[in-house]
Parts: sequence; structure tokens; C-alpha cells
Amino acid sequence: MNIQRINTPKGTRSILTYWYRGKRYRPVLGYNLTLDRERESALEIMTAIHANWSEHDIQQAPLAMTGQPAILTFAEFVPMYLQYLKAKRPKNDGRNQTVLTHHLLPHFGHKKLSDIRLEDGLAYLEKRRSVLIGPEDKKRHVAPGTIERECATLMAVLNLAVDMDHLDKNRLKRLPVPEYVKRERIVEGWELLKIRDAASPNVWRIAMAALQIGLRENKLIEIHEEWLMQRGDGWWVVPSPGQTKIKGVPKMVPLNSLAYEALFGKTPRIGGRFFHHWKDGNSFKHTWMRTCERAGVHDLHFHDLRHTFTTWLTQCGVDYAVIQTLKGEPLPGSAKYYIHNWNARLRDAVTRLETFTKAVLNGENDVQVPVSATWVPVVQNVNPLTMRNVVPRDRIELSTPAFSGLCSAN
Repeated sequence: MNIQRINTPKGTRSILTYWYRGKRYRPVLGYNLTLDRERESALEIMTAIHANWSEHDIQQAPLAMTGQPAILTFAEFVPMYLQYLKAKRPKNDGRNQTVLTHHLLPHFGHKKLSDIRLEDGLAYLEKRRSVLIGPEDKKRHVAPGTIERECATLMAVLNLAVDMDHLDKNRLKRLPVPEYVKRERIVEGWELLKIRDAASPNVWRIAMAALQIGLRENKLIEIHEEWLMQRGDGWWVVPSPGQTKIKGVPKMVPLNSLAYEALFGKTPRIGGRFFHHWKDGNSFKHTWMRTCERAGVHDLHFHDLRHTFTTWLTQCGVDYAVIQTLKGEPLPGSAKYYIHNWNARLRDAVTRLETFTKAVLNGENDVQVPVSATWVPVVQNVNPLTMRNVVPRDRIELSTPAFSGLCSAN
């Protein structure tokens, strides 16, 4: 389901795009509707569509029933998958539904689940790899990571159909899904200086916030002034929680002076979101691309600033566990359940990062960061275990005082 809003002389027209059983419906919901009214109208229309299909199925149903479950098409099973996905992840971001609507349903929607073969999956991969996207002067192929996510959604639908006994087995299990190579790009000092000269004040603010806070662009754009709190050691921000368990979001992040200046800027504010100029990451993406193009910086994604944030913290000598906590990523093993009171270490990390960033912006090549900008005591073991003072289990009995005395007597 997708609702598109178009400005017309009559007002804002709301159009519903809905796929059901391999067919696309595009009814007009109305003009100048509120969000609640749009949802109500969309639900009414979808209910009517389902009711019409139910009547059609009753009329076309065979007289003799075999007792076997009906063989559904891919499009007929998709609503079941979406219902399962909503129950499993109530706060999902809608990516799977978008992939199904725009890519998978047009290709597999008319096929019965049992008729989807490996050759159909190979044809889909060939089709997606041949598609060119982007503006006319900058056409490019679909990224392998995008195709990988589409194939993951396809596999999830077919595997659920197997679990619900609508399909005997997933015949696309051996589909050669393209592997996404993770980026290792970080911003260099000279690139950051060129971006500062070419960027607008608001773009530079959000770039500096990404380098000092480390959140993803959607989470940065969502930051509200009411989410900030002042403690004895300075300002902290409480970002909105993540929608999935895969992408970690920290519970609280300390703000150094650069992060505070990046959020508030130099112009007077009246509250609300700090980066209200953009709705989400998609609306900001093209602004960032144009900024990098003006600056002469190539192949730099905004998410690469999160990689830079982590790399600079490592160069500042910050512990791995502290970096993971700042990123919101879980610690390995059971450490996350027993280690508490991170505030002093987190504050020390962002203070070091501030010193490092100022040196980079001043054009210093050999950046020197103090070992500890804010001293934090480190607890050390008095007698650490080594291989010299650990007795093997098979020699514990021979190492008793009684046995030692017997040996000395002989």
C-alpha cells in the first residue's frame, strides 16, 4: 500500500496504490484529507477490493472439494506475509512492502507458488542487473546491495509459504544472490575542508553532527530539541529507539561543544527538530550528493561519516567497548549485562574526538590527541592469571602438599 499526494488546482489529491492478487488498483481517496482520514479511506477501499475477490472466488469455486489446500499465486500469498511481518515487527520501516510492490509482484505476482522455479529467479536477477536508474546524464546500474535485499524479501516470502504448508519446498534456495561488499570509505581531512567550503550552513551542521554523534542520517534528522538534557558533565541527547534489532541505536550520547554547536547553529531557534529542513534520509540524500559534487569529492556517502566517526575514535585511543556503546551496538558475550556506568568513559571519548576534529579542521596532518582528555580510573587485576601460575587439571592431584612431601622424603 502506498499513498501518493499530488498538488492540483482543487487541492492536494491523495491516490492509493494497492496490489492485490497480481492486479494494481489506483483509486483516488479524496482531496485535502488528513492522515487519519486517508488511512480510513484506504482501509475502506481495500476492504471492498477483498470483498469483491471473495465473492468472485465463491462463484468460481469447484463443486467437488479435494480437501487439499488451494494453490495460491505469489500475489495472493503476499498479504499473509505482510500480516506475519506486521506481527513480528510492528515498527518495520516498510522496505519489504516497497520491494514487493515495485519489483517482486510485477515479476512473480501472476505465478503460482509451486510454479516458481530456479530459472525464474535467474531471469529476475538478469532483469534487475540490466536496469538503469538515475537521471538521464548519470545513468547507473542497480547496486548489488539493493538486489540482495530484494532477494532476501523473496526468500522470506517463499520460506513462510513452506512453513504454512502452501508450498512443499523453496526451489530458489540455490539462487546465486549477489553479495554486497561493505564500504570502507572514510572522509579525508582535505575532503572535509572542501565540503565545509562548498556546503550550506545547514548541510555543514548535519555533517558535523554525524562526525561528533555518530548516528545514522535518519536518526540525526529526527533529533528534537526536547530530547536533549543537561547533566553535571554537559549535554546529552536521547535518540529515538531503533525500529529493528539489526541497526543499533545508543540509549544516550554525550555532546561535546562541536556537536552542540552543530545542533543549535548560529541562527535563533523556536524549538522542534534541529534539521527540520529534511523529512528523512531520502529527502536529504540528493542534497548531500550535490554538495559533494560542488566540493569535488567523489564516492562519499553520508553514511561514510559514521565510518569516519568510528575510525577517528579508534585513532584517539578509545576502547573498543566504548566505541560499540557509542554506536549502540551490543557487546560480545554477556558483558552487556554486567558492565554499567559508562557515562564517564563516553564523555571522555567524545572529548578526545572533539580535540581530534578541531586539529583536522585546522589542517594539521600529524594530529596528536591527549591520552586521556578526562581522566577515568581503570580497574586492573592485581594478580592476573597467566600460563605460569595456572595448574593443569590433570596435575592438580599431584600438586598437593602431601604428595610434595612424599617426593621430598624419597
